[in-house]
Formats: sequence, C-alpha cells, structure tokens
Amino acid sequence: MIRINRKAFTVKIKEDRATLLACIGIAFVFWLLIKLSQTYRTEKQVLFQFEIPSDKALASVAPEDMTVQLQGTGWDLVFEFFSSRNVQLSYDMSGIAQLNLNRAQLRSDILQNLYSNDITVLEINPESLNLTLEEKASKTVPIVVRDSLGFAPEHHLKSPVKVSPDSVEIAGPVSLVSTIAYWYTDSILLSNLKASATQVIKLREPAPELSLSVNEVKARIEVEPFTEKAMYVPLVIKNSPDSLRIFPDKITVRCKLGLSKYDSVSYRDFTAEVDLKTISANAANNSVPIVITRKPDFVETLQYTPKSIKFFIVEKPETTGKESRKPE
Repeated sequence: MIRINRKAFTVKIKEDRATLLACIGIAFVFWLLIKLSQTYRTEKQVLFQFEIPSDKALASVAPEDMTVQLQGTGWDLVFEFFSSRNVQLSYDMSGIAQLNLNRAQLRSDILQNLYSNDITVLEINPESLNLTLEEKASKTVPIVVRDSLGFAPEHHLKSPVKVSPDSVEIAGPVSLVSTIAYWYTDSILLSNLKASATQVIKLREPAPELSLSVNEVKARIEVEPFTEKAMYVPLVIKNSPDSLRIFPDKITVRCKLGLSKYDSVSYRDFTAEVDLKTISANAANNSVPIVITRKPDFVETLQYTPKSIKFFIVEKPETTGKESRKPE
C-alpha cells in the first residue's frame, strides 16, 4: 500500500505557486519597463489667465483654455500626468494695448511649464492668440420686456408690463457698449390670464465681453376685464363750401376698453372727419366716407356707424335787383 505525505505535498504546492507568482511579477516589471520606454502621444488642457487693468476691457472674448497634443516616453508622460492635470499660462496686459502670441511663442510657454524637457508639443489649437484692449465703458439702458400673453375671455392687459428695476447698467469695451440702446428680457409665456400677476424673469444673456449690473427683474402684469362703451361723436367737416349741407352731423362710436378707463373716456377723446375738398357739385354719388383721425391708444375694437355721410347742395334764392318802393 502506498502512503502519501500530505504535509510535504502541500508545502511543495505552496513553493511552486510562490515561484510562479514571482516569475509573473518579474515578467510584468520587465514588460512595464519596456512599455514605458516607448514613445506615446497624449492630450493636455492649457488654461489661460489674463491680468487686465480695471479701466480696460478686451475687445473680443479671450479663450479660457485650449488643448495641446504632447509626445514623449511613457515615463515622461506618466510623471507629467501626476505632476499636474493641466498647464496654466498667465499673461499680464498692463501697459500694453495688444497681446499677440504666435504658434512658436505658445509652444515655448507651454514647454516651460511641463515636467520634462524631453516632451514635445506637437499640435496646438488654436495656433495663435491675438487680443486687443479697449477703454472700458459703462452705460445704463432701459429694459424691454418680450412677452407672449394670452388672456381669458373678456380680459386684457390693463397697462404695459412694468419691470423693476426698469433699466440695467452694461459694462464692457466701448466699441460694443456704445451700440446698445436697450436690453431685452427673456420671453414671458403666459396664457388664460384673468388676474394680475408678478413674475421674476431673467435678462437676455450678454456676450462674454459684457457684464450686466442685474441678471433678472421682477415683472408686474396687470390684467383687468374690459367692457364696451358707446357715445355720439360730432363730425368735423373740412373744406366745406357754404352751399353744401351734410347728414348726419354726428356718428355713433362703439369701442372696447378696460373697466378702469370707462369713466375717463368721452366723445371729446375722438375725432371723426369728413373732407369735402374734392367733392364736385355734379357728382353722381353724393356720399363721402367718414374717417376716425383721433382716438385713445388704449381702446380696442373700434366701430362706428354710419361709415359715410350724405351731402346736399343748397341753392340760394335769386334776387331781382329791384328794390320795392313804399307807397306815398
């Protein structure tokens, strides 16, 4: 009968396994050394920082970063990665009007900030950088509301949408600031309005070269029901000869207006005109159109009747030229 020494067999397996792991570890180290000694390419981010005097502004937006392609051995690139995740370039623009960096200058500045001199900068995007300083200007302009409002039946806007604040200060290069006369808000989109409301809305986002004193405003939207009002408005006759007469001499005007304006509107706020300048006494048609030339801005759906008047020629009685004599 064959007896197996289990203890010796277990020790033998452990020794073989340790030897195998040691061999694998040594092989891995040699493989890693060979791989890291080879040449590779990678990309790295370059961050820009520009020091600008407080009374100056950039005429065009400056890039915040760019991407460069680097080439080097695995060792150099690994140490470069762990030394810093990105490259930071800082430029002081005090006392200069322009900053012009070509490809060679950018490559040189980047290389000075890399871990190893053996790393090569292959590609730069963008390949050049040209910045110009201008005088910094500020300007206060009114805020214009962009709205798309829908109302419940028989309701409308009581007054134009009011915002607080109603103006904004814009700062930036003088060439841009001087061309701005007003500033828009983002659009207000509301529907089925039947009561006044207050809403915070953002201002339109400025270009990167500009800054705003406020980024949002409070909008007050006043809504009220409207009603109809009718009134008699006398006609104003222009260029009327003495021999012409018209009918009627007044018209009925109907308009829709807000309830708050009902008592403040009268016939005196409207002007209805008829121009008889081109009327011929022998015209076949003896009617002339009526034109409303003045009305309050806030009235809606203006209607009036009649739309035209009739004119008539009044003949003067003939005179004989003889004077009547009194009996003696």
